[in-house]
Amino acid sequence: MKSFQLAYLNLTRRPVPSCLAIAAIAISVACAGMLLRLNNLAESRFSTLGKGGDAIIGAKSGGTDILLGALHAEGEYPGYLPLKLFESLRQEQTVRFEDGAQIKPSVIKSVIPFLYFAKWGDVRVVATDESFVSRPRAEDNPKLKEGRWATGINEAVVGYLLAQKHGLKVGDQFDGKLWLGPKVFASSSVKLKVVGVFDSTHSTWDRLVFTDLSTAQNAMKILNMTEASIWGPGVLNYFLVYLNPQGFDSLANLVNNRTVGQAVDVPVEIKKLNELVGAGQELGIFVTILILVLGGLSMAAMLITRFEAMSLQLAVLRAMGYRKSSIGGWLLWEGFLLGLAAVFFGLVMDVAGFPALRLMLGTSLPGPDIVASSIFESAPVWVTAIVATTASVFVPLYRVYHQDVHFSLRN
Repeated sequence: MKSFQLAYLNLTRRPVPSCLAIAAIAISVACAGMLLRLNNLAESRFSTLGKGGDAIIGAKSGGTDILLGALHAEGEYPGYLPLKLFESLRQEQTVRFEDGAQIKPSVIKSVIPFLYFAKWGDVRVVATDESFVSRPRAEDNPKLKEGRWATGINEAVVGYLLAQKHGLKVGDQFDGKLWLGPKVFASSSVKLKVVGVFDSTHSTWDRLVFTDLSTAQNAMKILNMTEASIWGPGVLNYFLVYLNPQGFDSLANLVNNRTVGQAVDVPVEIKKLNELVGAGQELGIFVTILILVLGGLSMAAMLITRFEAMSLQLAVLRAMGYRKSSIGGWLLWEGFLLGLAAVFFGLVMDVAGFPALRLMLGTSLPGPDIVASSIFESAPVWVTAIVATTASVFVPLYRVYHQDVHFSLRN
């Protein structure tokens, strides 16, 4: 009888121990595989930030909140900034303050308006202007796949992924519900007509709708904006700012100290986010390795106990004429088959459980429409599990090669 047949028969004739061993390894494989995939997603958590220039000005809050609200379209509805401040910065006019101070900004290359004012389902609608697609750095400009930029009232340009998901094309129309502050005004809507579709930017812009600022201002007139803002409809959420070299300190002194806004340095905030992700990733990798090590040690202990209990059976086979190489092959095949079966069931649990786990974590991970997660990302875990399970038979294998057959049979 060949080594493979011996391994197969021994596994099938001992179904309960075999199933327990497979289940233990399969759970370890599934947990480690899902953790590894979550690590990969966490690493790409902020890789889809939209291009926002050198600085962002938002209502006073944390720098991370401003960055993610403007460039990642997440979080609660942001605070308001007066449109007059934006116009002064854009025109490089002298900004006058109530205490009599006057400052003329000279560090700004370009400033882009940014206002959330409606939702189409869960999709945010952004009001901006043509400066959004005409920036000082050409590589930051979103390119149009078809159509043109929205210049008229109620015209819209949709992101690439949004167009792909809903089959939107130039000429289509849809209704957006006004979203200004903490709630969506279900009874107030704006009918938008698609006049353009962006090409893929591999960023948050791919899942948003963009309109001209005049569309938002026209829509806001039907609401009593004085309840939400002291500036009425003349508001924005963010200014995306391109600066001259070494210009951030001057902008921050102007905005942070003398206005209701807060300027954040985009590269600095992105660096902070990456540091946070890096720390979390290292912890995730450590936990993944720990799970694999614990699973491997448990499996090794189980196999050692299993084969120790079979010492008399092995001695009988040796006495019948089976060579050490045949019995060694049997043990290796049994370890390999256990690992292979466990990986299969672990893979099934990974496929079934990962979508629910990803949904549970919500916006802490990029959505499936932005960053896909393939089951094959868990392949290193599968290979490690099979190798570890096969290698765990070397201890009993050593005992087999040094077994005193006559002593075992006599006892």
